[in-house]
Amino acid sequence: MAQTPITIEPIPAAPVVPGLAPLKGESYWDLVLRQFRRNRLAVASFYFVLTLSLIAVIAPFLAGNIPIVMNGVYRGAYNERFEEWKLGGHPELVGALQAWEASHTPEAAAAITARLTTIDRQLTFLKSQLASEQARSISQYISEYYNIAQSVEGGAQSAAQLAKLDSVFQEISQRFDPARVQLQQKLYWPVVSQLTWLDVFFMTLTAMIVFVVVFWKALPAAWKESGAVLFLLISLPPVLVAAYRATQPIPLQTMDYKQDLFNGRIESSLALFPPVQYGINEASLGDKYLGPGARYWMGTDGNGRDLLTRMIWGARISLSVGFVAVAIYTVIGILFGTIAGYFRGWVDMVLSRIIEIVICFPAFFLILAVLAFLQPSILNIMIVIGITGWTTEARLVRGEFLRLNDQEFVLAAKGLGVSDARIIFRHILPNGLAPLLVSASFGVASAILIESSLSFLGFGISIPVPSWGGILNEARENFRYWWITMFPGLAIFSTVTAYNLLGEGARDAIDPRLKQ
Repeated sequence: MAQTPITIEPIPAAPVVPGLAPLKGESYWDLVLRQFRRNRLAVASFYFVLTLSLIAVIAPFLAGNIPIVMNGVYRGAYNERFEEWKLGGHPELVGALQAWEASHTPEAAAAITARLTTIDRQLTFLKSQLASEQARSISQYISEYYNIAQSVEGGAQSAAQLAKLDSVFQEISQRFDPARVQLQQKLYWPVVSQLTWLDVFFMTLTAMIVFVVVFWKALPAAWKESGAVLFLLISLPPVLVAAYRATQPIPLQTMDYKQDLFNGRIESSLALFPPVQYGINEASLGDKYLGPGARYWMGTDGNGRDLLTRMIWGARISLSVGFVAVAIYTVIGILFGTIAGYFRGWVDMVLSRIIEIVICFPAFFLILAVLAFLQPSILNIMIVIGITGWTTEARLVRGEFLRLNDQEFVLAAKGLGVSDARIIFRHILPNGLAPLLVSASFGVASAILIESSLSFLGFGISIPVPSWGGILNEARENFRYWWITMFPGLAIFSTVTAYNLLGEGARDAIDPRLKQ
């Protein structure tokens, strides 16, 4: 019987993608970066997003009515703190000491501690403003004042100590009265004293990231391979925040620097304000609804507030909502997707059904329903968006784990008895993060759009905190003032578009075949 010849068909070659082949010594992420740079629109979007993020981070130095640096004398501030201590701090301390004498309860002791803390800040500020000789003199009185207050033990001795305390109080009141003291002129950084620990954290982190990106090639190879650079990025900002909080100057949030400079309450030879010299809620009713011009570059709103200032600070709010909300639902999505994709079986079936149930609810209306029972605030909006948008990330992570779970390197790790946790976090998850990063870029754009929509409808950030959607909400009944509508609308459109283009560019760079 004749045998039929067997014909072996050649295996078709993989589609050739121009520029896809890696260069000699080029890693996977180097290849991705090279592909991303070819997409000029995505690169332009990246720089737009980077610029917007920098504006949001350094907003206190770009727009505000507080000087960045000032050389002068805080005469008005000295007067205020002196009166606060004389009319409020000392009488309240005496009352707390008398309450301790009568009851000796822990609450009375806590009240004394609280009053001494307040007085410490007041008198320390007075000392910081005095000329050197008077500063040394008041230091002795302050030390004596604290020692007497802390030595009160009750009975006749308490009455005697209170009399001594009052005597020292009278001495300080007379010798360091604002009309009789000489204040020193020195350099101040008012904006720095107003920064929160979050401001310091993000400014430090941003500066370090920019430094690492710019000087990456100059950094020692040992630092890159050992993870020292990543360790510094994670550890240094919290350390600097702790140092800032330990040495933070006394903030003067209630001061109107521009008015005080005008009426002489601040005697200054130098006062350098941010480029946009208006506060977030600095209102001038005589300037309401002014169009863009030399004084107000983007015009003013119905309360006479500078629109450019509120746009700059609104960028901080909108981007914060986007990044934090995405971080929340990315963590939730990784958790659910990892468990479902790695353990499979009935675990995967149960979690997949939960994901499908959550997907069935329209996200925007679910957010509206949840916010109906909560106080509208930036934190609540971040959390609500985070806990309602995790399903896409969960499905992406689950799919990556199902794809990678049967790969040779995972099977080899299992055969060697490597623990599940190490397989998940050391082998599978790092190799499946690329699609998740792309999704996160789209997610930031979506979160910004949701926050703007909520604020536009009145369910978002509470007034007077500025956000782009909130500014649009103010313009609903005043469309004839085009600048109030155009600038925030253009900012939302540009930011969402840039993040979407950035996500598409990253997706095409990770897998260029998707473009064909």
